[in-house]
Amino acid sequence: MHSNPTAARLDTQVVLMDSLLDEVAEGRLRIPAFQRPFVWRPDQMLDLFDSIEQGFPIGSLLLWQTTTPIPTLSIIGDVELPESSDGRPVSYLLDGHQRVSTLFGTLRRQRDAPRGKATKDWRWWIYRDLRKDSPDRYRHHRGLDEPPSHFLPLRAVSRTMDFLEFSRHAELQRSDRGRLSELITEAENVAHRIKSYQIPLIRIVGGDLDRAVEVYTRLNRKGMRMEPDQLVSALTYKSTARPTLASRIDEIIGSIAETGFGSVQRQIVFRTVLAVAGEHDIMTPRWEAVAGRLADRLQSAVPRAEKALRTAVAFLRDEVGLPLATLLPYAHQLTLIATFFDLCHAPSDRQKTDLKRWFWVTSWADAFAGANSSIVGKSLDDMRHLASGGSPNLGRYDPQPIPASFNLNSARTRAYLTWELIAFPDRLDPMGTKIDIAGLLASSDSKIYRQVVDSDPRPANRVVLPTQSGMSPRSALIQIWYHDPDVVLASHGIPMTAWHRLCEGDGMGFVQVRAEYLERLIQDFAERLGIRFAHDIQGDSDDDTE
Repeated sequence: MHSNPTAARLDTQVVLMDSLLDEVAEGRLRIPAFQRPFVWRPDQMLDLFDSIEQGFPIGSLLLWQTTTPIPTLSIIGDVELPESSDGRPVSYLLDGHQRVSTLFGTLRRQRDAPRGKATKDWRWWIYRDLRKDSPDRYRHHRGLDEPPSHFLPLRAVSRTMDFLEFSRHAELQRSDRGRLSELITEAENVAHRIKSYQIPLIRIVGGDLDRAVEVYTRLNRKGMRMEPDQLVSALTYKSTARPTLASRIDEIIGSIAETGFGSVQRQIVFRTVLAVAGEHDIMTPRWEAVAGRLADRLQSAVPRAEKALRTAVAFLRDEVGLPLATLLPYAHQLTLIATFFDLCHAPSDRQKTDLKRWFWVTSWADAFAGANSSIVGKSLDDMRHLASGGSPNLGRYDPQPIPASFNLNSARTRAYLTWELIAFPDRLDPMGTKIDIAGLLASSDSKIYRQVVDSDPRPANRVVLPTQSGMSPRSALIQIWYHDPDVVLASHGIPMTAWHRLCEGDGMGFVQVRAEYLERLIQDFAERLGIRFAHDIQGDSDDDTE
């Protein structure tokens, strides 16, 4: 595709809510097929309407108006749309998909639209609680039963007959005429505020898709709301014969999640595609230039990236011992390891050992805290060098594996917890029953890592120990009911000397003895990998994830 910068102009205007939704309903405003599906959470939908009622700005919408037909989504906000008339100008929404889908899917909801307990059904049924003392004015109604009479269905706001039906229904349910009058007055005020809300539009008239997306990127250079993969999808879009880059990334994310590893960040998948396609700067390039270079390479790069990512995930789980994406110290590590496996399909034992050593060293150092194009570029070179038979350059890192404090936003903490899972895979509760750590990790977060004593932030003060309701981990450890307490304690990495300190009431002594014990174990683990520490092995625990 070639840009024609003289063939497009910008028009700005402000439209009322109903006018915007009429354009959608008549098929004159459509969502391009290269856009991502609707992904907003229910609470984000409620926040949008609350902002509108209070008159807060919700941002402008960017549209591209053209007579050139391109494939579009046939459903917006779970409402099926008509096709636009042939030859009639159509505006394609480049920025604002989530907002427009929320507005259209809620305000233009059909009376017979599905209801139920499934999120895909109830999320579109939004109501305004008309009571003045209600803390949450906008609500979802999830059940199949009729909502309370003080719940105004937003689908009735722009339909006179539906608003009258709501009023009659409220009248039948309420005997207090004064209160009924207040509710109806409030409902009228709400409807007026929503219908009279003005939305700014920036409409690119004419030109081609390249030019439209170029305008978008310039308008949003500092605050880009469209994901980079969506921009590249738009700039490389050909036809519906092939899935878009954005849709393929969604599929890859889903396929990795199905392995049990959990969800990975979409920007990491996208950066992996760029790395596999041979891009050096995978962080902040000019996306227009990237699209031009990638246009003919995407078809082969995407399946290669998916295969490499799945191999990298298997390596992390089976070779490293990292069970879930949530414990990955740095998301960049996944892209870098995948880049290695794209270039080296059958690594030697030495290469695998070098790759494991690289993982632990970068996890224990501030390797990718605030990573920029230069840092990630050097690491890409390391992976390519390792894949070609060389050794990674680890001399620039200062590994310190023990975090000063427990903080799941810290890469060191997550690396420490991964090591702990390797060192103590079979933990027991006070009755001697095995704890399902994998299940707890998959369904929870930091809540499973419980403090034993107060006021000590070190990881040695944390244990994974489910207890009876109301019982603290400290009490549970002191009152071990299993016939051999040493077995239970050893499964958690708690030496008997530390336990005796705890039983004597010396909580700080318990943490100190256990910390020294765990420190020796992690040093032994590092030495087996050929890693030595030049300085103190305790490192900072600030939020240092990328």
